[in-house]
Amino acid sequence: MKSGFKSELLEAETKPKAVKMKKFRSPIDIEEVEIKKLEESDVEEATNVMRKCMFTVTEGEISKIVEKGLSYGAFVDRILVGVALSWGVKFNLETREFEEGEENSLFLEDDAILLAYEGKGIRELLIEKREEEGAEKGFGYALAITSQFNPDEEHVGKVIEQRGNKTEKVLLRRGYKFVKTKNGVVAYKVY
Repeated sequence: MKSGFKSELLEAETKPKAVKMKKFRSPIDIEEVEIKKLEESDVEEATNVMRKCMFTVTEGEISKIVEKGLSYGAFVDRILVGVALSWGVKFNLETREFEEGEENSLFLEDDAILLAYEGKGIRELLIEKREEEGAEKGFGYALAITSQFNPDEEHVGKVIEQRGNKTEKVLLRRGYKFVKTKNGVVAYKVY
């Protein structure tokens, strides 16, 4: 038999409250990411980062690209954690071919980001910084070869949206168009 005390009534009326979970802060929330242009002094470290990310590169190759002044790195606590190489190329959008001649486009090599820093927004920052550089240099396009293989589907953008890798999905969100070429799938953005 219930006594009718307020405490009994309150217990009956209250439902268990959901326990609030504390948000876990990722290291990138705490640490400052700095995106800066790569210099010759960064070549050895950039080569090591790229090799850890399964790129087959030499210091000489990286040095030749870095000296063009269009490549960037992501640094956390002054440690290089991401490499984004770029260089100028001539691209004919009508024929979808790379050609010899005056550079009109900024070519974005696939980014190399250390596994511990994947998913932290670094790839987006590196692409954005290189796009800004390309626009400042007067290039008409930013572009990347996203796949060496040409899908059979006619709507390449839809395929990328459904099955694309990390870089392809970032490019798609940033407004890049995807076209099939003899070199593979090329993503491009008109400035």
